[in-house]
Order: sequence, then C-alpha cells, then structure tokens
Amino acid sequence: MPYRRMTSAGAWLALTVAGLFGPASSAWADDGPSVSVTVPEHTTPPAQPVTLTCAGADGKALGANPTLHPRDQLSCTGTGFAAGEPVNATLAPARSLGTVTAGQDGESQLDVSLPADLGAGSQTLRFTGNTSRRTASFAFTVTIVVSVPVGGGTAAPGDGSDNSGGHGLGSLPRTGLNIMGIGLAGAVLIGGGVVLRRLGRRRKIAGPGGDRG
Repeated sequence: MPYRRMTSAGAWLALTVAGLFGPASSAWADDGPSVSVTVPEHTTPPAQPVTLTCAGADGKALGANPTLHPRDQLSCTGTGFAAGEPVNATLAPARSLGTVTAGQDGESQLDVSLPADLGAGSQTLRFTGNTSRRTASFAFTVTIVVSVPVGGGTAAPGDGSDNSGGHGLGSLPRTGLNIMGIGLAGAVLIGGGVVLRRLGRRRKIAGPGGDRG
C-alpha cells in the first residue's frame, strides 16, 4: 500500500518503495504541484572472490602446487577480505605463520618463511579473515633434501648444503625415503664382497698342490 503524506503546498504525496511494496512508482498530488520520487531498491554488491598467490625469494610467481623446501622464503598476497580486518596465515591444520591487516581494498600481503621442521609431502597455506571468516588457500608439495656422504664425512639432512668438510656429498631429494635402511643394505653388500675376496686370495695362495716351495 502506498504511503501518503501532506506536503507544505497542500498536495498529497504518495510513495511506493521498490522491492518492498511493489514496483517503483511516481508520487501524485491531489491538489497542487506534483512531486515525483523514486526510492531505489536496496541491493548488495557481489562479494569479491578470495584468492591467495605466492612468489618465491626471486620474486617470480609460483604456479599451482609447486615443489618447495623447508626454510624457503615466500611472499604471499591474499585478496577479497574485509577492509581493515586481521588476516591470519596458517599451515594446515593450525600452525600460525603470522598475522597481517587487510587494506581498504581487501588485499593482504605477508612474507612467509616455511618452518625448518616442515615434513615432506602435501602442505596447504591458508589466509583466514578474523571478521569475514573468509579463507583462501595455497597448496604446495615439500621435498626434503638429504646429503649422503660419497667419499666420507657425515650425512647432513636439511636444505642440501655441503657440510662434509671437503669430502664431497651428493644431495638426494627425499619425500619419506629410509636412508638408514639403504646404508645398512649397502654395508652388508660391501662386507660380503670383502669376505669373498679374501677367500679367493687364500685359495690362490694354497693352489691345487698345497703350499708353494
């Protein structure tokens, strides 16, 4: 039903609110000048989609599900959050990597250092808004590099740096491989070869006719 009101000029003013009581309409006056008023329908703009992208230490953007390592440095940017809200960065399920405040455009930027003890396999970085509860995710795969001694030295798991003191290490990527098991098997094979070699020498010295001389 339209709302009617007496104006100062003695005219009746009728309003119809669009979206509430019917379509938008113009007001009319019974006596006096007419006044046309249209109340716009209240609309909510569509929410901006949330996104999370990351770049490496060299500034180059990382693609979908990149291969990373513990201690890697990332620069990550999230969009679509509420203006001014705190945004938490976490590694699933709930390991905090820091908090940043979203700008007026809903964008949040944070430099992230992957933990040194991060396990191998699939990982997910998440940005979550404290107020909007909106979440953006960035999936990646962690590969752990283990240094295996070639000419001596000590094995050094980590980021693949050479800690052998000049003896030479080979860096092997590992995603859960049992290095100790491989080393034990190699030791058994080497030990067996030494035993067989010594037996062969004894037989050669003895000869078919017994001791020489």
